[in-house]
Parts: sequence; structure tokens; C-alpha cells
Amino acid sequence: MIRKLKEIAEIRFCLAQRVISNQKYKVLTPIKLLENNVIDGFVYDDRIRANDDTKVCNGDIIVKRISPAFVNYIDKIENNIYASGNLIIISAISVEPKYLAYILNNEIPKITQSLSGAKIPAIGRSDLEEIQIPILPIEKQRAIGDLWQKSIEVYKLKRRLDELELVKTKNLLSKAINGGK
Repeated sequence: MIRKLKEIAEIRFCLAQRVISNQKYKVLTPIKLLENNVIDGFVYDDRIRANDDTKVCNGDIIVKRISPAFVNYIDKIENNIYASGNLIIISAISVEPKYLAYILNNEIPKITQSLSGAKIPAIGRSDLEEIQIPILPIEKQRAIGDLWQKSIEVYKLKRRLDELELVKTKNLLSKAINGGK
């Protein structure tokens, strides 16, 4: 069975706000979203509409509205984090969230490629709502979602190992050049 995204998930567009609050909130911005579910921190901002529409929760899927190339699945996030403008929050309703994130991670680049002629590709509500999602038995959804997430974690660990090996090599070379000092 195939269902449209709008039938199985809540889609919330976080639009740029001209609101100024007397409180600064912890905010997730597009620039802090990196590939492979990496979030490079948060910013504090008082120009955010901090409400249920912009609140980021565990299990949410975040997509950049401008130049989308991948999704970020939110496995764990602290309380009271809000999405800034030009982010889209997708919350699975009747499918496994990690499975949906996997499917969307494959479909979002296809939408971006189809936006030929646009200088800066942007994804719209109708682009998202009409994405076709294959509905599998929940056990298969869980297995696919878990495998996808584990593959990303392995990738991150390998990348971190590469970074540590580079630091070790630089230290060894520095000691060799400086006579062990």
C-alpha cells in the first residue's frame, strides 16, 4: 500500500518570524543541520515564535526548506528547543518515525533535482504532502528505520576514528621533527 505523506504525518512549516520576545530561546537553525543526522549546536534567539508549532521533539524529522538535500531525524533532544524559520518539522502519525526519515532522506533530493531552473531550490508544502510513502508492516518499518540509523552511527564513528588518527599522526610527526619535545 502507498500513502501520501500528508496522510501519515503532521507537516509544520516554521516561517521566518518578526516577533521579539523578552526571553531568549534555544533555537535550531538551518545552518546547524548537517548531513547524517548531525546537529552542530544551537543558537539563542529572542526573535522566535516559541510554541507547539515550532517546538522540536524526539522522533521529529527536520528538513531545510531552502536547498534541502537530506533530513535530520531527531533521536534525542533536550526540552524547549525550537525550529527557526525555513525549517520544516515532520512528525510521523501512523508510521515508524525512523522509517519515514529513511524514506524522506531518499525522496527529498529527488524533489530538489526536479526544481530545474530555480536558482535557489526551495521545497513547498505541496511538494512534501504528495510524497508517496510505501506502507510496510510495522515490524519491517522498525527494522528498516533501525538499520538506517545504525548505519549513520557507524559512519559517524568511522569519521571520528579518522579524525583521531589524523591527530595522532600529526603529533607523531611533530615529535619526530622537534626531537620528542
